[in-house]
Amino acid sequence: MSNIPVMVIQPETWSEFLTDFSRRHRAWLVQIETYDLDTKERVLSQETPLESMELDLEDEKNPRINVIVHLDNKIVKHILFRPSRLRCEYSHSGQVQSLRVDTVNTETTVRFRQPKLSP
Repeated sequence: MSNIPVMVIQPETWSEFLTDFSRRHRAWLVQIETYDLDTKERVLSQETPLESMELDLEDEKNPRINVIVHLDNKIVKHILFRPSRLRCEYSHSGQVQSLRVDTVNTETTVRFRQPKLSP
């Protein structure tokens, strides 16, 4: 087991946490890695700027966490269906490294990297 500092986010605070988190990390580069628990398939996205992350409770029986990114000239929404656990992983210096979302059939890691500032 690694010694990465991890904070488990309680479900009742997911909406507020994701709203605040999105505001602070908008335009950071994200890479989304999804592992399918049934097929054992692992899919890795290219690195793209984050628009937002949000808890979608439109269908109360089937909540979702939406990860919205910019890809070329489009907005792409990654839908994490029926999340059961949300964890935030930090570097030892205290900077966010990733958010991990467990869902019905997948484990998804959203890795963060602060964009380089233009000169």
